Amino acid sequence: MLREFSIIALLTALGTAYSLISGLAPLPWAEPKLQAGEIRLADAQVLDVIWVDARSEAEYAAGHAPDALFYDQGDPAGSIADILERWLQAPRVIVIYCADAGCGTSRQIAEELRRDLPDAEIYSLKGGWSAWSE
Repeated sequence: MLREFSIIALLTALGTAYSLISGLAPLPWAEPKLQAGEIRLADAQVLDVIWVDARSEAEYAAGHAPDALFYDQGDPAGSIADILERWLQAPRVIVIYCADAGCGTSRQIAEELRRDLPDAEIYSLKGGWSAWSE
């Protein structure tokens, strides 16, 4: 019985080591590729989404996602009303983006929208607007 237990323990240890070394399993201390509530650009582009641009008005005017709504941080109630109006016309996934991966504005706005619109599927874009130029 001790021999069988030892063999099982050894095989388990070898399997775990192989998975960690070969990359089949993520390292326990490694940062996940996607945070909760994030979506990759490639995944969002295959969906019919409502794009919300959380950058400055000048950046929005310089270029934005097709048919994106501008989120005016000076008037969040009006911006949220615009988003809700579009979502109520045709409920679909909402994706918010800001300038780049370091910008936390899109995650913050996504959290606010989830409270205001709990039935909607809402994400922030991983990499932000800079993901479009890659």
